[in-house]
Amino acid sequence: MLVHAPVFWVLLPIIAIMFLLHQTITDPTGTGWNITINGEYHDSWPAWVPWLAWIGVGAWLLIAIGVLLLRLIVLRDLGAENERIFEHGVAHSIHRACVDYDDGEASWATYIALDHRLDDRRAARIHAAFEQWLRLSGAPPSASKPISSMTLFGAQAQGGYFFLHLPVSQAAGATTEHEWMLITEPEDGSDEVVVTPVPVRKRLRRIRKRLRRKAARRTSSSSRSSPVR
Repeated sequence: MLVHAPVFWVLLPIIAIMFLLHQTITDPTGTGWNITINGEYHDSWPAWVPWLAWIGVGAWLLIAIGVLLLRLIVLRDLGAENERIFEHGVAHSIHRACVDYDDGEASWATYIALDHRLDDRRAARIHAAFEQWLRLSGAPPSASKPISSMTLFGAQAQGGYFFLHLPVSQAAGATTEHEWMLITEPEDGSDEVVVTPVPVRKRLRRIRKRLRRKAARRTSSSSRSSPVR
């Protein structure tokens, strides 16, 4: 979506420019059109109409190209961010918390994330600490960022996070399908972790099948192109 949609909007003004070029060559005055402006019929284009069309399409093309270039820059930065997540992201299992959040208009579930590297005993202790904290506080805080168990309970409780909102679709049932999140610790002095949802099982299977097909095609093409000794 970062690239495909802007490319589509670049193609549209290019098609419009091709049409204007064709129209300029074949019918520069517009005599082949039924022209009605402000209720008055004209047998040819007013002088300002072609100029207005060229200016409008040109501005449209420049804006579309600018948006495409910005999206390509975002995509490049996103690639670097994805590489960092791939190298340093840690899988955390997602668990429903005992207290739901209610803002007076709607309520939704809250979640606790636990580092998959924790042994069962330590994971249970951190989970119980979060649950006790939520019961004593009465309601989870209205924080948009994940809250670390180390921040709440000290360095000995490192490995857990509380989520008021999971960064996934809030459609009915979509949130509860997610079982894992990749959490990447901040760098360069930032205090905000990066949370990446792991696709649900059905989508993950589709992604894996697509990647296997691509890998098989690459292997097949490379074997065909390699010389026979």
